[in-house]
Amino acid sequence: MNGDGNYPGAEWAVAAEPETLGWSSSGLAEAYDFATSIGSSAIMIVQNGIVVSAWGGIADVTGLASIRKSLLSALIGTHEAQGTVDLSMTLAELGIDDCEPSLTSEEKQATIADLLTSRSGIYHAAADQNPASSPARGSHAAGTHWFYNNWDFNVLGVILERLTGVPIAEDFAARIAAPLEMQDFHPGHFYFKSIPHSEHPAYKIRMSARDLARVGVLFLNEGRWRDVQIVPAEWVERSTKTYVDLGHGAGYSYSWWTGQYRLKAATPSAAADPETAPFYWASGMGNQYLMVLPAIGTVIVHRVADTNNGPSGPQIEQLQKKILGSRTAASPMTSPITK
Repeated sequence: MNGDGNYPGAEWAVAAEPETLGWSSSGLAEAYDFATSIGSSAIMIVQNGIVVSAWGGIADVTGLASIRKSLLSALIGTHEAQGTVDLSMTLAELGIDDCEPSLTSEEKQATIADLLTSRSGIYHAAADQNPASSPARGSHAAGTHWFYNNWDFNVLGVILERLTGVPIAEDFAARIAAPLEMQDFHPGHFYFKSIPHSEHPAYKIRMSARDLARVGVLFLNEGRWRDVQIVPAEWVERSTKTYVDLGHGAGYSYSWWTGQYRLKAATPSAAADPETAPFYWASGMGNQYLMVLPAIGTVIVHRVADTNNGPSGPQIEQLQKKILGSRTAASPMTSPITK
């Protein structure tokens, strides 16, 4: 199931009542009351391209934190289709190095695909990375070990700019933001953070909840926006499949998180063996996320204005249960696992 071909124009279409799209108004009101108490700033629920319900500052432009990585993955997919990017290219072939202690010849065997799946094996100092959390340099060969590594993601931005000759802010604006008619986005909402110990800055992105939801609708419709294929459908499928099994039902793909959830049984006799469905999400500090649930045609955005004071893990799971429990048709029985 996808978004059924509904897309927002200059403004979003909004359901007169959530019930018309199979959601409970009272259930969502309870969820929003809880969101208020745990530090959430905005929530947006979209069903088949139409807004079921929105709460909080959905037009506020705030930092996406690590959600940036999934957006860059989508941009890379547009270039792979045109032959500009080859995921098998190694850092050695690309001429990528870093400050002293520079990369070893073994580290330079990491590929673009390894960076996308956070399996480069390169534990060099990186902007926005706590060095104390990293494995030792040389402890894992490229492609053999998953570690959530900002060095990988930062370098992806550098590589894309080198291969295309276009700043990633302008590239994203032209290839994704403009076709999706984002309401609040400007290329100036990309900015960079550098440290003395790495040549490669962290690219950062600010975006509103309602613009982020457009990316979800794009992926829900397999990369298509009305009559134009913005991101190749093959890339959407490939970039959101699980390559790394993280346990507890979660996985990692091309800079997207993946998981499964259980749908409500259609009949009491089926309750012992409920149907499961895959979903995927982009996640950022403060437990903010863009969640895409293709089986029920749903996109959910959760944002926090203050990433240092967002919901805790247990709180966000409770909020997800309240939100997804408000869906009255094919509603999940349990909350997805988020990271």
